[in-house]
Amino acid sequence: MNFKMILRIQSQALLTFAATLLLPIAYTIIEFGALDTTLFFAAVGGFSIITGVIFNKFGVGRFQRAPIAESAAAILIMYPLLAIFGCLPFMLTGWLSPLDALLETVGDLTSAGLSILPNDAPYLLRIWQSSLMWLGSLLFLIMLVTVLPEVSGCFGISLSLQGGQSFSAIIGQMNQMSIRVIKVYSTLTALSFGIFKLAGLGFWDALLMAMRCISTGGGDFFPARQNVYVEYAAILVMLIACGNFLLYYRVIYTMLPPRIEFNKNYRVRLRQYSQRFKRTLIDNVKFVFANEEMKVLYVTILFAMLILVFRLFSQGAFFDGNEAFRRSLFYVVSFVSTTGITLDNAAVHDFDKFFIFLMAVTGGCIGSVTGGFKIVRLIVLIKITAAEVQKTIHPRMMTAIKVGDLPVPMQTVGRILGFFFLALLTMFICAAVLSFTGATFSEAVSISIVCLSNVGILPGLCDAENFKHLSELGKIFCMMILIVGRLEIFALLIAVAGLKFKRKKSNW
Repeated sequence: MNFKMILRIQSQALLTFAATLLLPIAYTIIEFGALDTTLFFAAVGGFSIITGVIFNKFGVGRFQRAPIAESAAAILIMYPLLAIFGCLPFMLTGWLSPLDALLETVGDLTSAGLSILPNDAPYLLRIWQSSLMWLGSLLFLIMLVTVLPEVSGCFGISLSLQGGQSFSAIIGQMNQMSIRVIKVYSTLTALSFGIFKLAGLGFWDALLMAMRCISTGGGDFFPARQNVYVEYAAILVMLIACGNFLLYYRVIYTMLPPRIEFNKNYRVRLRQYSQRFKRTLIDNVKFVFANEEMKVLYVTILFAMLILVFRLFSQGAFFDGNEAFRRSLFYVVSFVSTTGITLDNAAVHDFDKFFIFLMAVTGGCIGSVTGGFKIVRLIVLIKITAAEVQKTIHPRMMTAIKVGDLPVPMQTVGRILGFFFLALLTMFICAAVLSFTGATFSEAVSISIVCLSNVGILPGLCDAENFKHLSELGKIFCMMILIVGRLEIFALLIAVAGLKFKRKKSNW
C-alpha cells in the first residue's frame, strides 16, 4: 500500500481544516476583540498546519493515478484525524467531555448534526460547529469528484455523469475538479447567505444558517423560528442542497460573464453576453428540470407534502392553510435533504414519523451532500423491478435500464442491488451491536438508521438525549457508523481488504 499518497491526502485535509479556523478567529476579533480566545483558535490552527506540513514532507512523491485501496484507506483515516483536531475547542472549553466532544465533531464532519452540545453553549462554539459541518460537506464533495468514483463508482456514483462531468483517477485532473467544486460550493454558500440575509437574519445568524443548510448539517440551531420568511429561506437552501452539485457546476459556469481584457473591446463582449444571458438561463432551467433524478426528487417532495397537508387538515391539526403547507413542506425538505432541522419540540404524529423516516432513508440526489440511499439508486431499483415483471410476461422481450438518456450497465445494476442488500444488512448489524451496548430495541434501530443516513435526529424516534445516554462503547461505535454512513460501506470493505483488482489472464 502506498502510504505516501495517504499522507499527502491527510496533509491537504489538515491544511484545509486550518483555513476553516479563520471564521471563529474573525468572530472573536470583530465582536469581542478577545486576544486569549483568538490565540486559542490560532494555536489549534497552527498545530494542524504543523502536522499537515510534516505529513506533506513524508508524503512527497510523484503520483499519476489514485489507486483504489489507498484512496479508500485515505478517506477512512481522514475523518477520525480531523475529529481529533476539531474536538479540541469543545473539550478544552469544558462544555463536553472528551468522548462527547469526539462524537459531536464526527457528527458535524459527517453532516449528521447530532447537536449534543448544550443549548446554553457559547455562540462561538455554534460558529465552530457550523464550520465543521461546512468543511465536512466540502471534503465530501471533493472526494465525490476525485476519490469516491474510483472506490465505489460502479455503485451508482458514476450515474452523476449525466450532469455533464467526467471522472478521472489522474492526479492532475483530480486537482482541477477539486478547485471547481470549491468554487461552486463557495458560490452556493454565498447565495444561501444572501437568501437568509434577505429573510431578516443578522450577519452571523445568516452565515451560520447558510453553512448549516447548504451542508445539510442542520442541528438544533435555528434563530427566529416564528419568522415565516426564515422558514421559507431554509426550505429553499435545503432544496438546493438536495440537488446534484455537478449540475450546478454546469449552470454556474455557463452563466459567468467574460473575463476582463483591457486590450480588447470589453463593452462589446459584455453586450453580447447580456444578449446570450437570457437564452442561456432558459436553457439551463430546462437542462436541470430535464434531469430525471431531479424531476423524481421534486415529484417526491410534492407528493409527500400533499399527503402531510391532507393528514393535518383531515385530523384538524391546523386550520390555517398557509401554516399547514409551510410546516409540511419544511419537514419533507428538511429530512429528504437529511438536514434534520425541526421547527419545535411538539409531539410528532405516528403517520408523520413514517414519512419523515422514509424521506431520511431515501435522501437526495447522488451528486449532493445528502445522506441516505439516494434517489437515482431508487430509480434504478424501480426500473429493474418493472423490467423483470415485463420479462416475466414477455420472456423474449429485450429490456434496457436508462436513467434519463444515460444507459445503466447491468454490472452497475447488480452492484446497486448488492449495495441495497448490504445497507440493510449493515443496519441490522449496527442495531444488534448497539443493543449489546445497552440501548433499547427502538433506540438501537433508530440510532443505526440516523447514523447510516447522516440525518442526525428523527423526531419521536431518536434525538440528542439518546446519544448522550449511550455507554462509552456505544458512542465509539456510533462514530464508526457515522463515518461508514457518510462514505458508504464499500469504502470500508475495500480499505480493510486492501483489494487490488487485476484482470485475470485468459487460458484461450
